[in-house]
Amino acid sequence: MKKILILIGIFLFNIFSFNSVSAWDCAYDPTVNTWPLTEELSKCLSDSKLVNSDAKITGWFKTSIKKWIDNISLFLWIWAVLWIVYGSFMLTVSAWEDEKVNKAKDIIKWSIIGFIWLITASLIINVLVRVIYSIS
Repeated sequence: MKKILILIGIFLFNIFSFNSVSAWDCAYDPTVNTWPLTEELSKCLSDSKLVNSDAKITGWFKTSIKKWIDNISLFLWIWAVLWIVYGSFMLTVSAWEDEKVNKAKDIIKWSIIGFIWLITASLIINVLVRVIYSIS
């Protein structure tokens, strides 16, 4: 069961972690015959979000950090909920044996504590990012 939860967690993290802001925007059309090619590609580079201006770089970096924080916290929230479900399942099938009941209660307890820490850490990090970027 633990291996299945780990695989589901890795799958969900892979889905949500790679939806980031594209830093390279280029309207280069290879079907149009433009010469010289270096001139056309230099236009792409000057239109790029990474090269265009410092404000755009800062905005892009801020949104990238925000997206990574949101994706990681979403992954961890799903992970905590899956562990709560797993602990509840263990409690249900424990047949009231003291050792199994205590293990299930510990799983549920630590999952809820982790969930509360996750909410607190996510809030603190978001506030810090806003404060840091409001100063500059």
